[in-house]
Amino acid sequence: MDYLFISRKNVHSRYYQILVKRLKLDCELYITGMPTLSSLPFLKEACKVDFSDVLEQQTKRKKAYHPIWKNTLLMSLYRRVQLGVERLRYAKFLSVLSVKKPSHVVIWNGRKLPNVTIAMAAKSLGIKVFYFENGLLPQTVTLDPKGVNFSSSLSQDPSFYLSFDPENKHAFSAPDIVPRSNIKKRQHFQSADLPDRFIFVPFQVPHDTQIVCYSSWIESMEMLYDQVISSVKALNDPELKVVFKEHPSWHKHYSSLYNKDSIGQFANGNSTVELMSKAEAVVTINSTVGMESLLLNQRVITLGDACYNIDGLVLHANTASQLTECLLQIQQGWQMNTQLCEKYFSYLEYVYCIPRIAKDDPEHIEAVRQRLLEEDVFSRTQNGVSTSLSRSQMPTGALELSRA
Repeated sequence: MDYLFISRKNVHSRYYQILVKRLKLDCELYITGMPTLSSLPFLKEACKVDFSDVLEQQTKRKKAYHPIWKNTLLMSLYRRVQLGVERLRYAKFLSVLSVKKPSHVVIWNGRKLPNVTIAMAAKSLGIKVFYFENGLLPQTVTLDPKGVNFSSSLSQDPSFYLSFDPENKHAFSAPDIVPRSNIKKRQHFQSADLPDRFIFVPFQVPHDTQIVCYSSWIESMEMLYDQVISSVKALNDPELKVVFKEHPSWHKHYSSLYNKDSIGQFANGNSTVELMSKAEAVVTINSTVGMESLLLNQRVITLGDACYNIDGLVLHANTASQLTECLLQIQQGWQMNTQLCEKYFSYLEYVYCIPRIAKDDPEHIEAVRQRLLEEDVFSRTQNGVSTSLSRSQMPTGALELSRA
């Protein structure tokens, strides 16, 4: 078998069913489930595997989701149970993959359970892994042989993108930014009056992989609040304020922060586009809002590992003092390299992202097929082929997407 798609029985599995049926490749969908007796011979091997990183990330997720998981005894018990579960899961997929013998495994994200353990089992057998994720541009998906988000194959070398030169100089045309709706558990907020000058800071979902795996020094949204407030105060600019917005997909309200400091305010009822557009700069850990801000020609400071952490495109801070220095550069007039920005997004549109207008769109199916076979332009650029790209080589649907 060439490709084994693995998923829980959920929306991803339904998407994979469409792909398996229409890709015209030697592939199959496997739905995860409970361990089987055939896993027992592999249990000894599974007990040798170090799951400490997996457990640490899962611990962070639990603590971020509910304070009950901060209880030391409860968390200790959970880690012991989860370690046993992951050993059984690892053994199961050693068994499954040894029988099916795929050359590639295809999973979603790869940094969450159960897929992180499945990927570990596949790699131990020398099986290549492809990682799916929601796309970096609207109406696209990511399909990467290395990983997603900061772990993706995307280069962080500015010269890589500056050398990307589509024939006929077809420029990137920024798509409309689609606002994210609040989940039902969120309180309704009225639009707030905004300060004349402010830094915008969007909160993120604290148990998402972007925070758990790719935020090296900001441990929580409370810490994000404190660090930005402290750094802005260090500028000694009394007119500069900070506007925060809670993530619309997170059920928790950070009410204890609403009136914590006089220079900070929350604008949960305002549109994110308005906040991005009117701010002097956007400070984010590594959220999609950072990329959307770049689309609006806004200046961005990142505090975590982001796939768009590229010199000249954003400013980046690994410490509180570096954040203050970045804000000072903003005050002194720092601007991103607009040519680099256009080239970066052109590369995403024409090469990296896979357009998906609909799950069973024939053009989408063909683009996925070419990526899996490593026959598309992206695969050739990864193998050292020139990044010069003719219009005939552009992924089907790319031009249409650019006009969205």
